Amino acid sequence: MVPAMVDECRNEMARRYVSAFAGAGSGAYIRNLRTIVTCHQWGGALLPMTINDGEPQDTFVCSPWVGYIDYTREELSRFPNPALVPALKAVIACVAKVLKFAEIDKIVHINNWMMSTNLLPSLDCNLVSAETRELTLRFPNHFLAIRSLTGRRHRPLMMSLEAEGWVLLPSRQIFIADDIGYQMTRRRDLKRDEALWKRSSFRYEELETIGQRDAERVAELYAMLYLEKYSFLNPAYTADFIMMSHEIGMIRYLVHRDQDGLIQSFVGLHRLGGDATVPLMGYNTAREQEAGLYRLGFHAGTRCAAQQGLSLNMSSGATGFKMSRGASAEIEYTAFYFRHLPWVRRIPMRVLAAVAHGIGIPMLKKYQL
Repeated sequence: MVPAMVDECRNEMARRYVSAFAGAGSGAYIRNLRTIVTCHQWGGALLPMTINDGEPQDTFVCSPWVGYIDYTREELSRFPNPALVPALKAVIACVAKVLKFAEIDKIVHINNWMMSTNLLPSLDCNLVSAETRELTLRFPNHFLAIRSLTGRRHRPLMMSLEAEGWVLLPSRQIFIADDIGYQMTRRRDLKRDEALWKRSSFRYEELETIGQRDAERVAELYAMLYLEKYSFLNPAYTADFIMMSHEIGMIRYLVHRDQDGLIQSFVGLHRLGGDATVPLMGYNTAREQEAGLYRLGFHAGTRCAAQQGLSLNMSSGATGFKMSRGASAEIEYTAFYFRHLPWVRRIPMRVLAAVAHGIGIPMLKKYQL
């Protein structure tokens, strides 16, 4: 009885999420995104589904081209071995030339919540064949994709997808702490984060409601970190997205305020079953580093996950920071289906797969990216 109730809560969240995007348009919630959002039913699960017809994109959440080509090019400016950068740029340039023939952004993403990590409900693996057939009949000219798959969480589904002809392409290396509550008692850096938490002059609050002022501040702090500091290819969430995602119960916003009540750091926690992730966070990057605003924000999510006994998906980046807090590395995959497409669009994907597996994964593991 409990799983059915949980599933219905998730289904209602998906309905409300899709309805919001359908009503206001994707640009109202994510400024640099253009997509059509609808629902897809997989067995008893309702999943947000995005449909793109190849229009140029400015963020990776609906665009494999941005994720594999544009974002990778940007990341090379921070690659830890500069001597390899010219060769890697050449490889990416070659892949980009070939990949143009695939029209890879003519694509349908299943279970796309337009976040860096899309937590996936337990899907019936026996339906993979029927779902694939239904989707290819409905979208005969589109790639199909499911993001955020890991062997740790989705091994049976990944095996079923591969058996049906889906191709798994590595997308990034992420970090997961399955026992974050235990790690809180063991890890030196987590103990230091807790000490900072207790002595901090900032006031912690879990937002019960979000007004326009707080929502605009959260969106501003997110932009300071994820757009201005990291990459403008990240989704540019608006204040309307912050309010909508809170209202439907999709994201819990945990904030630290200064003495004037202004939010200086926040983290957004998204939960599904026993898993949680922090798809949004931000802090006032203009403040002195000694204030520890990044650590306070991150620790808010860590404490919340620990208190509820959740596994914490810490997403990608900041490898040393996350591993020193008990996370272990995991390769994340996107599953693509394209058997129904012409060979001129299929072959470039095979090239991309060969490069991603042959060069991408070894580089991610060797340099702990």
